[in-house]
Amino acid sequence: MANSKTAAAPHSAAASPARGVTRLTHNPEGPAGRLTIRVDLGQQGALGPGKIRLMELINETGSISAAGRAMEMSYRRAWLLIDSLNHAFRAPLVATQHGGSRGGGAVLTPLGQDIVARYRRLERAAHTAVADDLDALAEAVATG
Repeated sequence: MANSKTAAAPHSAAASPARGVTRLTHNPEGPAGRLTIRVDLGQQGALGPGKIRLMELINETGSISAAGRAMEMSYRRAWLLIDSLNHAFRAPLVATQHGGSRGGGAVLTPLGQDIVARYRRLERAAHTAVADDLDALAEAVATG
């Protein structure tokens, strides 16, 4: 298996990815049979497991900086990812508060919480739908 394999969702896979097109990608770097979902947002970029995890960590830590550190990325990289997400949707997914005597902070907005929950539901539903095929593929992968 050379590179990651991509299968388009049951949408038309014409010239460029349209808003809402979902790609199911097998991650060859991860464990065999692991399903990775990336939702293309058209010109607004994509939403995948990395950005979702970053938002979950912001929700847990209350900090873009701490969430970035937990993912071994710079504050600048984490901030740029969140900024791109905030501009990709009709309203921000993460709200920030600038420093002061108590320091700054970040929280998921209600829309941000909804997007994370929907992505995780989509991920579970997709995995359930293809679990038997993923198991068969994982068993067929050469080891060693």
